[in-house]
Amino acid sequence: MGKGLEAQVKRRLDLETDHQYLAESSGPARGRGRHPGKGVKSPGEKSRYETSLNLTTKRFLELLSRSADGVVDLNWAAEVLKVQKRRIYDITNVLEGIQLIAKKSKNHIQWLGSHAAVGIGGRLEGLTQDLRQLQESERQLDHLIHICTTQLRLLSEDADSQRYP
Repeated sequence: MGKGLEAQVKRRLDLETDHQYLAESSGPARGRGRHPGKGVKSPGEKSRYETSLNLTTKRFLELLSRSADGVVDLNWAAEVLKVQKRRIYDITNVLEGIQLIAKKSKNHIQWLGSHAAVGIGGRLEGLTQDLRQLQESERQLDHLIHICTTQLRLLSEDADSQRYP
């Protein structure tokens, strides 16, 4: 370590152990100005937005949509998107967690998105049919209850049935 950096680190540690957080500091305020010239990007350097997980996910999903069978090689995707394979794994772990993709092999995944939507639609259709059947059963039971209630009322009002034998 350089002498100046070592002294700066030692001073920071001394502040932490002495609990004198308001002591004089020769450096800039925390979080500001620590990296001079960071705002200016060289022509080859990507911006923070260009390397964001959000944009990378959108680009990855575009690759998936272009695949004829919905299968994508993760190594190829990392090369095409020019990102670390770790970033691709971050994306695929989330998509797999919400069951939009499934692993075919170690480095290949398959899109399930449309299949999942069809499965949900099929389930909705089945539940709708179940609901109709239950409503019909309820209507039939209501009708039978009405018949029984009417017969019971007629029996209780009948004079012949009032006599005890």
